[in-house]
Formats: sequence, C-alpha cells, structure tokens
Amino acid sequence: YQVTILTTGKDADMEQARKNGFNVIDVKGSTQNPLDIFIYMHNLSKALKETRASVCLTFTIRPAIWGNVVTRLQQIPTITNITGIGPLFARKNIAYRAARTLYKFVLRKTTKIFFQNYDDMNIFVEKGFVTAGKAERIPGSGIDYTYYSPMPARNPDGKFIFLFISRLVKDKGILEYVEASRLLKKELPGAEFRVLGPVWLQNLKDNTVTEKELRKWVDENIIVYSGDAKDVRPHIAGADCIVLPSYREGTSNVLLEAAAMERPCITCNTTGCKEIIEDGVTGFLCKVKDVSDLASKMKMMAVLSPALRAGMGIKARQKVIREFDKQIVIDAYLNAIENINTAK
Repeated sequence: YQVTILTTGKDADMEQARKNGFNVIDVKGSTQNPLDIFIYMHNLSKALKETRASVCLTFTIRPAIWGNVVTRLQQIPTITNITGIGPLFARKNIAYRAARTLYKFVLRKTTKIFFQNYDDMNIFVEKGFVTAGKAERIPGSGIDYTYYSPMPARNPDGKFIFLFISRLVKDKGILEYVEASRLLKKELPGAEFRVLGPVWLQNLKDNTVTEKELRKWVDENIIVYSGDAKDVRPHIAGADCIVLPSYREGTSNVLLEAAAMERPCITCNTTGCKEIIEDGVTGFLCKVKDVSDLASKMKMMAVLSPALRAGMGIKARQKVIREFDKQIVIDAYLNAIENINTAK
C-alpha cells in the first residue's frame, strides 16, 4: 500500500512522518466557522484527487464528518473510526446538535465504521446512525506493549507520586483531580500530585482550562505541572499511580499505556475507562464528577502496601496484552481494506 496522511500540525511532526516513509499533505484544520469548514473541505477534496485514493480512513469528529462528505462526493470507499463521542448526546448547543444531524447523514454511505467501545457502537446503532452490519468494535487504538513496557521506578525522594496525564480540558476530569489533590494535601503530606499535558484551547470555551487557572493551582502548591511531553514513559515510570477521572472516553490511551507499564490506575466508572481498569484488581474506579469519591480512592491507593500495588500493576499489564494488543486493531483495518479491494 502507498499511504498518504492528510492532517495538520507542527512542521517538525509532519516532517517526522515523511522520514518514516509516508506522504504527508497539510490540509489545515477547521473550526465551527463556515468559511473555515469550506476551506478545510476544499483542501481535503484537492488532496484526495491528487492522491487518487482507493480507500480513505477517517478519525475523530471533524474528519469523520467533513471528510466523509468529501469522500462520499468523490465516491471513495471510507472506513471511519469513531474515537469517542464525548458529550455529543449530552450537550444541547448548536455545534453538537449539528454534529448529531450530520453524523446520521455522512455515516449512511460509509463502508465500515469502527467504534472503540460497545457503548458508543450500540448508541449509534439504536439511533439509526449506522447499521449493525457496518459497525464493529475494536479495542481502542490498541497498545504496543513492547514499547510501553515496565521501566525502573524513578522516585529518589520517596514521595508517593500521583500523575494526571491528558490535554487540560475539563471533561478529562482535571478539575476533580485538582480538588481531590487539595483535599489530600493534609491527609497525605508525603504525596505529590503531578499534571502532565498541554493547555488545550481548541475545545469549546466552557470546556477549556486557561493558563491563568493552571498557574493558580501551581502557585497554591496543589499540583506540580510537568508541561507537555512527546514520550510519557519516563513520567509514568516516575509515578506510583496514574489518575484519569475522565467523564467518558473512546478507549483511553493513557490508561492503556500506564497499565502496560505495570502502573495501577484510578479512573471513572464510565465508558472507555471501565473496560480497561478492573476495580480492586488493576486499580480503582470512582464515580464521575465526584471529588470526594476520587479523593477516597486516591487515599486507598496511597495506603496500600507496595507489594499489593505492584501486584495490581502486573495484572494490569497482563490484561492489556490479552485484550488490547495493537495487532488486533491493525488486523481489523487490513481485513476491512481487503474486503473493499475484493468487492471492486
């Protein structure tokens, strides 16, 4: 196969993809502005004509909607990955109402639709957005467990390290993590509460965390902010427990990566998280948006013996190897592409 990536991002990142053997075309991004959407769709259309694509794979909400409109017009067989629906059905603002309407239109002619969990897949089937025959659940993006493998712990000062890893948006549970950390500062004086991930202003304003808020948490000595990182492995290795109190996920890559590195996790009993972490076995599950329950589970983790936490980590890695191997995802894609080639 000849693979072309239609995306946007930093020049260095796109150049790295080119060095890895891919053709990369910068199609820019889009906002909710109609002019931006038109330009984005024009860029996609031009790029697809240039590549003479035999099949197109779309990921995340904007490419899955606007990209699928373009591929439908050009009659290109399309495989779409619904990477998570977030607040798609909970929010009532115009952007999400439009997305719900458009999904139903664009997915009707899509050749194959992958979902990262059964809850999302069942919702789309029940609402008539997709037919059951075109829908298939895959285990998220899968995990390369040879890359994310156990590393020696790096915690020379002996503190108990909690680590939150995510884009800093509210529906990832950052506010609950900060407030739980505030509650635990006195009860766990030997603990440190770290945050790793970029400030992310590409979401709706009511879902973003500002740099001002972040600085306030750091100045109050509630959290230690570690910035952003391309390679999260040393950060995971330096933590005793990974915390992601997300409201909902497709399938959380952070939890897969931490579990593969034998770190116990605390996350919410919600779609895209509960499938990865077994409560009391590989970590703890807490209630969504419940600061008190989250703090309670974090305290439970901190007072466990090192041997019990290590046992949780070992079981976590075994589970993701068994159920979330990246090869499962790759094979599903290759099978879908081969079926398209056979049907031509």
